[in-house]
Amino acid sequence: MFLRLMLSALKALQRLGAVMNSLARIDHWIWLFRCQPLTIRLLVATAALFTAATAFEVPAEADAIDDTFIKALNHAGVNFGEPRSAMTMGHYVCPILAKSGGNFAAAVQRIRGNSDMSPQMAETFAKIAISIYCPTMMANVASGNLPSLPPGPGIPGI
Repeated sequence: MFLRLMLSALKALQRLGAVMNSLARIDHWIWLFRCQPLTIRLLVATAALFTAATAFEVPAEADAIDDTFIKALNHAGVNFGEPRSAMTMGHYVCPILAKSGGNFAAAVQRIRGNSDMSPQMAETFAKIAISIYCPTMMANVASGNLPSLPPGPGIPGI
């Protein structure tokens, strides 16, 4: 019993020592920073602020496109569940069509495999995803270079 108590006290002291060492290192860096001229400190603070702003920046265009996609799904009456997962699935449609051997049926099958949509809803979902996320695919559809796409209402050129 006494041995266990001593062992746990020793482990606690080791943890305390590790904490104290890390605090000493932090204090050392703070002291070095405080000894720098004001211009250097302001330069470092400005660089840190710009780095943080850049790291947490969210592209506004991506949000607008995703919002347009969700609105189009709602307007078409597609029950897509969670908006974030619907956007992720929508982004998968273009790479499926672009890869060798990829076609509209494969994209619809992938959508149906990741959700409980009916075949008609999955086709509508894929058509909307193509129209929103795949501008080059829309150009191919308009020129007739995508023969595996079944005709459907609501999308110009199809």
